[in-house]
Amino acid sequence: MVISTKPISCADIKSRFPQFFLHSLGDLGRSVQRIAAPENADATSALFLATPKAIAEGLKTKAAVWVVNPKARAEAEALRGDRTILIANNVELAMALVINEFFLRTPYTSAHVQNIHPRAIVHESAELASDVRIGPGAYIGAKVKLARGVFIGANSVIEDETFIDEETVIHPLVFIGHSTEIGKRCEIHPQCCVGKEGYGYAHDEEFNHTKIPHQGRVVLEDDVHLGGNCTIDRGTFTETRLEKGLRLDNQVHIAHNCRFGRNSLITAGFATAGSTKVGANFVTGGKVVTAGHLEICDNVQIAGVSAVSKDITEPGQYGGSPLMPLQQHLKMKAAMVHLADMRKQLNSVLRKLGIEKN
Repeated sequence: MVISTKPISCADIKSRFPQFFLHSLGDLGRSVQRIAAPENADATSALFLATPKAIAEGLKTKAAVWVVNPKARAEAEALRGDRTILIANNVELAMALVINEFFLRTPYTSAHVQNIHPRAIVHESAELASDVRIGPGAYIGAKVKLARGVFIGANSVIEDETFIDEETVIHPLVFIGHSTEIGKRCEIHPQCCVGKEGYGYAHDEEFNHTKIPHQGRVVLEDDVHLGGNCTIDRGTFTETRLEKGLRLDNQVHIAHNCRFGRNSLITAGFATAGSTKVGANFVTGGKVVTAGHLEICDNVQIAGVSAVSKDITEPGQYGGSPLMPLQQHLKMKAAMVHLADMRKQLNSVLRKLGIEKN
């Protein structure tokens, strides 16, 4: 539940986002103080209802305001009583924008961290914009540059010669390795490790391992978000790059020399080996893995718990291991449920034909 300290009127919401709230029904002077789910809504709540089921649940509440899509307008109007109805083309996106604007902005940063905390350690050669905020226990290394509006959470480490651009938020307990470049409005959640040395060793005839130093860097372009416990390895000689607008869920591993295209959505448990190049708008389900030195084109979607072992050159949906077009993968999964019965039937046919089972 998201609660505001002051009432927000429907007129304020509609006027702030006229491109989303094109139509309304009822009193625009009605105010709300919270965005809620139907199960915990009250008379001060606004509900964003994207499905017929959600509308049915909303009807059981005392919520003062509904937000629905144009397809649900007639149904909502018939059921609304004295509620105010706002019509939005994209209910989920409208909800995100309204919450950010009027209720709780993300990323969250502690209002108690102002300027540079006295228990932070900042190297004398670091260059910090005047409004940078740094939490207690944080370490800022030599020749680090932090631009306007950057927030560094408690006990985070920013190693030498790193550049972090405007309005980026580094949450507590994050490690940023040396020479990393991070763009504007990025967000990095706790326990992330960005810019560690990659996994690479040379081996002798007795199977002893000598580490190959990784001299490259990591680049996060603008608006990249990393969930908790992500690991991004630096390049061997050049760079590992995550392009603009990419979003990583928790517990994602990106190995050295990889490049991931803009606006990709990568969910929890994803892991890739080194030197893989992925195009724009890449989407994965959970626990997808890819081999190294692959190329994946733009606009590819991978179902959860799949393995990519070769290049993908055609946009589309894929799944399974070995990877195949998604519809084929789903048919194969459905057929596997019947394999035991099919085997019994086959054995029966073989016996009737007098053919011995191998």
